[in-house]
Amino acid sequence: MWLRGHRRSRVGRWIVAAAGLGVLGVAAAGVGDPYRQTREFRQVVACEKEGGGCFVKEAATITGRTTYKTTSTTTDAEGNTTTTTTTHYKVSWRRADGSADSSDVSSGFYRKATRGQPATLRLWRGEVVGVEVTGADEWFLPKASGALAFWLYLAHAGLGLLLWGLLFGWWDGFFSLTFRVFAWAFLGVVPVAMATHAMAYGWPAAVNLVVAAVVCLFFMGIAGAMLVESLDGL
Repeated sequence: MWLRGHRRSRVGRWIVAAAGLGVLGVAAAGVGDPYRQTREFRQVVACEKEGGGCFVKEAATITGRTTYKTTSTTTDAEGNTTTTTTTHYKVSWRRADGSADSSDVSSGFYRKATRGQPATLRLWRGEVVGVEVTGADEWFLPKASGALAFWLYLAHAGLGLLLWGLLFGWWDGFFSLTFRVFAWAFLGVVPVAMATHAMAYGWPAAVNLVVAAVVCLFFMGIAGAMLVESLDGL
């Protein structure tokens, strides 16, 4: 009986590892085109910084702004829950053709943008990637970079499956597995977001880069500690 159970466990681990490899393969196949487009966008950003006029400009009008809040709850390995409430800022505008659009923005841009104020949009291949008002501007990731981030997150998930299948096992309780998946996903959120933004807009200046690196390491440290704690005793 023990031998049969041991064999089932080994088979299960290889199935999980194979699934991880499959996910990595899908991510590798899908990441190429978004990566190429993001690199092309980066060249336009560099051109804009050097001389300007590389993005298409379009006149627009700020039509409104609003805030909304989201609440997230996390649970640690001991079952303790923490609830966090985040305030988001959103600005809407009307384009030259009369169509309306909106996007989440930083609090600084939100304070500068007022209803009825003229704005200048920055377009890349017809897509709004920036908006400027007097005293402030806001830049957005193009859709290609959003797709790139998705494929990188998927690759991170595949790597997690592969490592879990090769190094640990495939089942030790629903709660433990769910918590471990959350910790592994949290581990990749900030690095992937930073890498995607850097590929699109370049790395920030020295001081901002240090701050970003510290923030990244801080959140990775939290996620890593959660993951190690969940693996204790395996």
